[in-house]
Amino acid sequence: MTTLTNSLRNVRSELDTYFKNHFQNEMGLPSEVLKAMSYSFIGKGKALRPFLVLTVADILNLDKQSALQIALAIEMVHTYSLIHDDLPAMDNDTLRRGQPTCHIQFSESTAILAGDALLTHAFEVLADEKTHPNALVRCQLIAYLAKSAGVEGMIGGQVMDLQGEKIPLMENEIYKMQSMKTGALLKFSCIAPAIAAQKNQETIEALTSYANAIGLLFQITDDLLDEIGSEQEVGKTLKKDKKAGKSTFLNLYGIQKTRELALEMHQKALQALNTPILKECTLLKELANFILTRTY
Repeated sequence: MTTLTNSLRNVRSELDTYFKNHFQNEMGLPSEVLKAMSYSFIGKGKALRPFLVLTVADILNLDKQSALQIALAIEMVHTYSLIHDDLPAMDNDTLRRGQPTCHIQFSESTAILAGDALLTHAFEVLADEKTHPNALVRCQLIAYLAKSAGVEGMIGGQVMDLQGEKIPLMENEIYKMQSMKTGALLKFSCIAPAIAAQKNQETIEALTSYANAIGLLFQITDDLLDEIGSEQEVGKTLKKDKKAGKSTFLNLYGIQKTRELALEMHQKALQALNTPILKECTLLKELANFILTRTY
């Protein structure tokens, strides 16, 4: 696990540097919004999505510049989603990644605009020729990210999540919700490098199977951590789901069966890697192991 830990740390550092360099010449940007964007983006979180982008890109021999552009775009969208999730109208949270949430540190209006800025700028990043010389490929990436982040993906999942606080969701609905809310951006992180590298359908299908499994695994362990984790380690307020009456795997199955489901998803992730192009990638195996046993 040391190799994975070092890799995650290196990706976080590399992406933060890339973010800073990206905005260093943007002198016309309102300073308060840029401060809020940077506060929420830099040095925060595990960088799982950028890690997936850069790891898969390396497997597929995708140009590093292209991979960094995709990694920057997806982490911008993810960061925007966290800023907006924490707002009073949503989860009304005061702690994120061990520090005050964006709207607490700045203001509610600044947090909203910082999230909006990160989201919209992500598409500008993908539209840049540095992402890919082929305009059609750039359009495919833009369309895929829009779908992954929109009503068919993350936003749709968040809507179902809120609805599940009022009317308990059925088992199949919880699976669908989590595959959209959490899984869609993780899937983009795996598939986007394959789109950019213009790989065949077999490669994309293998990556899709892996992404689907770790997406559900991540949400399952998130449910468990919310109930039995350490707030100091997790870095955010816990036991919110039960208090809000959310429809989760934990509320549906209980702790023991939820743990069994996590093991099932972990095995599916490892099985998906059993293909000629992916089986030698130990980092993707280590990531599945990390998600299964994570404490934050």
